[in-house]
Formats: sequence, C-alpha cells, structure tokens
Amino acid sequence: MPSYETLAAIANAYTPTIGLLWLACVLRAAFAQDWPVAAWRLALGLACVAICYAMMFADKALALWPAFGLDYSTHAAVSFAFVALLCTLLPRARWVWIGSLVAYAGLMMIQRYHSLADILSTAAVIGPPIVALCLRVGRRARVATPIVAA
Repeated sequence: MPSYETLAAIANAYTPTIGLLWLACVLRAAFAQDWPVAAWRLALGLACVAICYAMMFADKALALWPAFGLDYSTHAAVSFAFVALLCTLLPRARWVWIGSLVAYAGLMMIQRYHSLADILSTAAVIGPPIVALCLRVGRRARVATPIVAA
C-alpha cells in the first residue's frame, strides 16, 4: 500500500486535475472560436462551483453539518461539481468520471479526511441543484464543436 504522503499527493491532485479538464473543454470551444459554447461552458462551471462555495459559507455561518455531528466536505462538493460538468460535456466517458469520483471518495475515507456520512450528506445537498443546472444548461454547452473527435 502506498504511504500516507503518496495517497495525500494523489488526493490533492484530483480536484485540480478534473478542474483542468473542465477548463480544457472551455478552451476547446474558444480555440474553435465558438464563443457562445465557450461562454456557456465557462458559466456553467462557475455556477456549479459557486453552489459548492455558497453552501460552504452557509455551513460556516449556520453550523449546519456540525449540528448533525458531520463536516461539510468542500473537496467532495467541488469534485462532484467538476464530475457533473465532465459527465455533461464529455458524456461518452461518463463512467470514467463517476468511477474516479467514487475512488476519490474512498481515498478521502482511507486518509480520514471525511467520513462516508460527510461525503454523502454533502453530495445529497449540492447534488440536486448542480445536476439540475447541468441538465438545463448542458445542451447549450455541448452544441456546435465536438469536444472529442469521432
């Protein structure tokens, strides 16, 4: 089994890596000069991440998760948001994105960053608005330029 430090480095790299993949989707449309699609991809991603941080601030102000003996997982929330974005923008690899998120959740538990209850409660709260947003806006963010060549 890899050392705690090695696993920590992997965990710390996960969210930035999938965030960069979302940014690559934005840039792909921008380089193709498909400005409306690039703008929708950027706006969708920023809105999803804003939901995560708005809930984090609400939790800090109101102590929502601690009231139930839990901890809001900003890392899990932002990772969920980026995976939802990648599932929307790159749907052919949907199971890869979902599998990576499940593996990341397992890694967070192995490292004792968060409990399963922390992760699931975070996903249960931020998941519905993010999924609804991706379903509603996703079509506009996918039209025109294909992200992956057929």
